[in-house]
Amino acid sequence: MLEDYIQMLNQLLTMRPDIFFLSSAFQFAFHATLAGLTVVQTDIIFVALDLFRDTLTHDALEPGQEDSQPENYQLFANAIREALRKDGAPLLLYCLSGLTGEFPEEAVSTIISIFRILVWIFPQELLIWLPSVLEQLPVARVPVTAKTQLLNDVTT
Repeated sequence: MLEDYIQMLNQLLTMRPDIFFLSSAFQFAFHATLAGLTVVQTDIIFVALDLFRDTLTHDALEPGQEDSQPENYQLFANAIREALRKDGAPLLLYCLSGLTGEFPEEAVSTIISIFRILVWIFPQELLIWLPSVLEQLPVARVPVTAKTQLLNDVTT
């Protein structure tokens, strides 16, 4: 059921981004998709990751293109930024947890894409979220030295 819901959201994003981003339910949809990253079922994880990737790569977030974009795009970008301000840290935590062994190996490329997008478009926010997210990752899967190295690499 959750998989169907997230697939429907992805179709809505593709076909009617105005309804997807400008709806008062967008924040709820973001939360529901985050919940998809916490389940064991791999199909749900894949569709949730795809929705996050597609949301974060939407043309509305293209830097330097604000003047040449359709008028709703600024509203879309604002909705995405607001959702990330509220839930960017959990998204980052789930992605890094997944990257370190909780998700199937086939999800790695999508997780890396999401991480790159966050670094490129939301660098200040990422630097705020990353230290606390890294602390939450279990030392058994991610040694302290690896956490420190990642934080140093992202900071520089």
